[in-house]
Amino acid sequence: MVAGFYELIGLNLFVTRTIDMSYSNGISGVQNKIYEYLVAKGRITSQVANNQPVSESMGTVIPDAIRVCKDDEIVAEAAASIKEWFYLVATEEGIAVTCAKSDDGWVLYSDVLCLVNPFDKGSMSAATQWARNEELSFNSIGVVSNTYLSQLKAMHGYTDEASEEGVNSKLALQTVDEIIRSAAALDASDIHFQPTLTDKFDVLFRIDGVLRVQKKVDSSLHDTMVRGTVETKCAVQFSSNTAQDGKFAFNIDQQKSINLRVSTMPVVCNSGISLKMVLRLLGNNSKLTNINSLGLSDSNLKLLQKLGSNPNGMIIATGPTGSGKTTTLNALLLDIYSRNPNQNFHTIEDPVEFQHLRMSHSEVSPSLSLNDALRALLRQDPDVVMVGEMRDNETAELGFKAAQTGHLVISTLHTNNTHESIGRLARMNIDMEMIVTNTSGIIAQRLVRTLCKSCKIPYSLKEDSERLAVYGKHEIFNNDGYDATVYRANPNGCKVCGEGFSGGEKGRTNIIEILEITPDVQVSILEGVNPSILRRKQMQEATFRDMWDDGLRLVKNGIVGFEQLEATLKSYDHDRVNVNRQLGSGDPKQVKVNKSSMSDGNTALSII
Repeated sequence: MVAGFYELIGLNLFVTRTIDMSYSNGISGVQNKIYEYLVAKGRITSQVANNQPVSESMGTVIPDAIRVCKDDEIVAEAAASIKEWFYLVATEEGIAVTCAKSDDGWVLYSDVLCLVNPFDKGSMSAATQWARNEELSFNSIGVVSNTYLSQLKAMHGYTDEASEEGVNSKLALQTVDEIIRSAAALDASDIHFQPTLTDKFDVLFRIDGVLRVQKKVDSSLHDTMVRGTVETKCAVQFSSNTAQDGKFAFNIDQQKSINLRVSTMPVVCNSGISLKMVLRLLGNNSKLTNINSLGLSDSNLKLLQKLGSNPNGMIIATGPTGSGKTTTLNALLLDIYSRNPNQNFHTIEDPVEFQHLRMSHSEVSPSLSLNDALRALLRQDPDVVMVGEMRDNETAELGFKAAQTGHLVISTLHTNNTHESIGRLARMNIDMEMIVTNTSGIIAQRLVRTLCKSCKIPYSLKEDSERLAVYGKHEIFNNDGYDATVYRANPNGCKVCGEGFSGGEKGRTNIIEILEITPDVQVSILEGVNPSILRRKQMQEATFRDMWDDGLRLVKNGIVGFEQLEATLKSYDHDRVNVNRQLGSGDPKQVKVNKSSMSDGNTALSII
């Protein structure tokens, strides 16, 4: 039976009273308030709002508003606001979510019955009847958008229906679609369908670099989901005993579409073989490809834009997989385009992650290798070329020849820092003179998780004596970190970042270092200075700022905690050592060696 105050006043009285409240101001009154909210939020103009006819019934107010502004989430927010109802926009770990059938427009969240259209008498009656039939208790009414309801059903619904109806390919693909929409809404980069040692499979999202379980799926439904994704979406003949790759485009909504890369891999599960499937969401958050959204310091922003303003040369971004290199280079591309729109921009990638207006993008495939694509591109009069990655000598050589012949080339490498890239290119048999004379700059970066603004905990650096001793003398703390206020994550989190599972962190940002290949740097390297020695020398002379310098800036500004930097970077003191200029030149030195015999028969060597 339905619990709470509904037992006291009766179910029918509750429904009648709720709808009567909606009608108290009349249909036009409710409609006007919703449109006023939409105008205040900048979703529609006042002229559009004033020209709307009165809805035929209270139940059509919300559908009419969605038709006008084409955003069901802001309309749901408006309805909740004007009626002071609960608005379900995010769920918390540990709070029960109970979904109805796939075509029903409501969900029970804790003790709140949330409806897509609470103004509709029929929907309200059906929802309360469902709660009574299922013996579920609720104490208040809320609003949920149809978009978010679909995501909740993907995470918390459908499985029972699959058990009742048998394995249904249409239902399986519908489940995949809603899982993708849910992942995209949470800015997930990857979706993992992970076999377990039970009769369930885990669905995990990688959010801010961390994998989290979102849903458990029956094995029978999972197998159909994998087969449907490979065969129907990727148009690839399905095989259960080999690794397979594919890709497909997906419409999140009317305004947004993304590309997904699919990878399946057979894995041992108990006594049999199961398939693990991973979907990578490409270009999901295009807002990040804005150079002003990367969180760069003023000096790094100016230097990066300076590098991009060069008419030719090579710009290299380096860092491990998943460090945000592609996003940074795409942001740089768009910044260059904003200042020079009448140029020929072309990217060669594997895969293409972002697609931009007035730019051409080529994707590497079995029939088009990276090197073949680059050779062909150089015959197409490009001005700015982006090469996804310089993986071998041939690609690197072609890239540097392009930079040498009047093109601006940007590409990536996998090294730990900016200076190591010079040695990496040299080991790829690129002539050192060609490297230093044609490279404009090298960027190295990492992604670190940011502190939740709502629950981060302030403390004085003097309370942490160990870190005070290591970092306190840094110039960012004015050479005296004793009285500096810094922040740490709240391990319990909060409602904003995700209570109980976020660890008090929400979102990620860049930490970055940029090595500009200036004439002084060119001379030093050509004279034989080891790049690692040059790095330490530049830091000693304060002519180069590394990722620790950038990271401590974020610590001082309360954006990240020390823990993230220490978990991501080598130790703070690793490159902060004094360099003997004479011995650090990289030139060989002749020394006299004294040989002496030891009692065990070995020979000892000592420098005189």
